[in-house]
Amino acid sequence: MNRKLYPLILSGLSVVAAYQAFADDSPNTSANKDQQMKDCMAKQKATNSGMTQTAMETVCKNQIEKQQKDGNDLATGPQANKPHN
Repeated sequence: MNRKLYPLILSGLSVVAAYQAFADDSPNTSANKDQQMKDCMAKQKATNSGMTQTAMETVCKNQIEKQQKDGNDLATGPQANKPHN
């Protein structure tokens, strides 16, 4: 009986592992953007103490938009170019 269960258990674990691998590839963009914004704001406050809050927000929003447009992520660095159809 145990010999019949082992292949089923292993295949079940393989399916779960594959599902998690694919699920991890889909980015949580809103949380990622929020974290990028927080990191950027902290960096701006540290380097530009005389800058207004509104100016820092504008700089950070522009940086994040540019990085996303260029395919770069603050956490992971440059990403491979995706082919355009």
